[in-house]
Amino acid sequence: MKAGQIKVCITLTLMFLLASPGLAASSDAALSGVVRDAHGVPQLGTLVQLLSADASVIATAFTDAHGRYLIPSVLPGQYQLRATAAFFVPSSRHNVRLQSGTQAIINLTMNTLYEAETWLPAQRRGADESADDWKWALRSSANRPLLRLVDDQDDAVRLSSSAEHQRRASTQARVSVLSGDGEFGQGGTHQILVLDRTIENGDGAIFRADVGGSRVPFPVAPAAEVSAGYERRSPFGGNTRLVAAYQSHPEITGAASNGVTVMQIASTQEIKLGDLVVLDAGSVVRAEHVLATRLTSEPFVRVGVRPTSGLLIEYHYATSRDVQSSEDLDRLKPTLRLFADDKGNPLSAKGSHHELSMSRKLGTRVVEVSAFSDHMEHAQLRGSGAPGRADLLASPLLADPTTASFTLAAAGYRGKGLSVSMVQPVTRALALWVNYDLGTALVNSASASATTEPVFGTAVAMPNALSLAMVQQNTGKRVSYSANASLKGKIVRSGTTLRAQYNWQPERNLTPVDSYNSNQDAAYLGFYLRQRLWLGRLLPEGVDAVIQGTNLLEQGYQPVVAADGHILFLAQAPRSIQGGFAFNF
Repeated sequence: MKAGQIKVCITLTLMFLLASPGLAASSDAALSGVVRDAHGVPQLGTLVQLLSADASVIATAFTDAHGRYLIPSVLPGQYQLRATAAFFVPSSRHNVRLQSGTQAIINLTMNTLYEAETWLPAQRRGADESADDWKWALRSSANRPLLRLVDDQDDAVRLSSSAEHQRRASTQARVSVLSGDGEFGQGGTHQILVLDRTIENGDGAIFRADVGGSRVPFPVAPAAEVSAGYERRSPFGGNTRLVAAYQSHPEITGAASNGVTVMQIASTQEIKLGDLVVLDAGSVVRAEHVLATRLTSEPFVRVGVRPTSGLLIEYHYATSRDVQSSEDLDRLKPTLRLFADDKGNPLSAKGSHHELSMSRKLGTRVVEVSAFSDHMEHAQLRGSGAPGRADLLASPLLADPTTASFTLAAAGYRGKGLSVSMVQPVTRALALWVNYDLGTALVNSASASATTEPVFGTAVAMPNALSLAMVQQNTGKRVSYSANASLKGKIVRSGTTLRAQYNWQPERNLTPVDSYNSNQDAAYLGFYLRQRLWLGRLLPEGVDAVIQGTNLLEQGYQPVVAADGHILFLAQAPRSIQGGFAFNF
């Protein structure tokens, strides 16, 4: 071989070797996309990791000021994609398939620790625990990946988040017809209309009207509740909310009055200071009229700090049990928390609650430990039975004869306590909740020489039972405890939304151990079901059946003798049943 031919061969060989990496690179795959939060705001500095099937890290990238990331060179195959950032719940995508010589575009949405219904149990009283579980349209939309139920076989083409699509103005409506018995201020048949409106910039407004019919033989005007709310999203994170509510209950009677009215305006502001601190503050202005009118202002503040991933430390101060954070305004149905003195004047339900909590995520499990201190100006005791006129004149009672229930005012108290809770996902849409409280509660320390036990709503009077006055004199604070287990979420195949719970406590407890973090109707056995009905052409689409029961075993009833000799019962959660249908449009 001549020298010139040798030089040409060497040159071609070197060119081939130099070109080989480029050819190999051209056969690789690339991955890019945008990371935003649930409100559509791009997230700077988010860590994006590409994981193999065994969860080992293959490649990493960080998002720029526009939330964009790029992983330029990856071998073709099937991967997992995960995005993590301070103060956000990690967002993951499975079955990410990368093909040779192509660039896949996968956009991700991340939810903050304070988004409603995420894994963090910072607020135990979820919106689904009320009789009407309506939520804000924006907060129940499909931009929360932890709640979305997607097919496991979805490929990279379908992995784009709904937050990436252009927002469109939309209006939704629901008409419900509910009827029940045993719940104070909720007797008879109720017709409920809910309208919510989402506009293009992400703001939203919602309206709720509830009109209850009169019940025989109580010829009173219908009860009415009207609520209207507005939410404005901040481009820097957080939101501003305002909700106004009006309640009229002519069926409720007191010592010298018939009917009560309540007006309430609640405003909240959530501010996010970077990714480490969230400040949530607001106030409730309430006007209550029974025999006289009482005007109160009830502020709250909540500060959360996330020093490391999966750890949240939170301080919480509140004066109202009903509105303690921005998320509490998801419950448009206002709580009727009323009681009056023996002259019929309304008493203040205002108190103070200090709480320091720490939440930690351990794998899929979340554990929270909190310490709290409470001061209640007045306590509300609940009961079943129909007090007579003599009882209303002699005791601080408000009665609802249409449901045979009443509230009894008791002296306030101070207390401290500890709480431990754990949330364990069972399925992608169902979670088990376990909670234990140790603290101060009002307990009936008196003992009657004879008692009665209600059996399915009936009771046999026994001699020498305690009177209401004796119960008031012998009711005092005591260190007590309670344990709660509940199953909450959704059954995907049947489309059933459910909450089944059992809250055990000593039967002489008249108030919850942790009053500010306990649902008033959570004592003992209860359930909530919402089932979408599928009957082909027999029913139109969007029809739900709803049923809720509280204290089904009638536990914790404490008999007392009324002035006319008949038996009343005190119970933290009197037995109640509500059910009906909802029509979605």
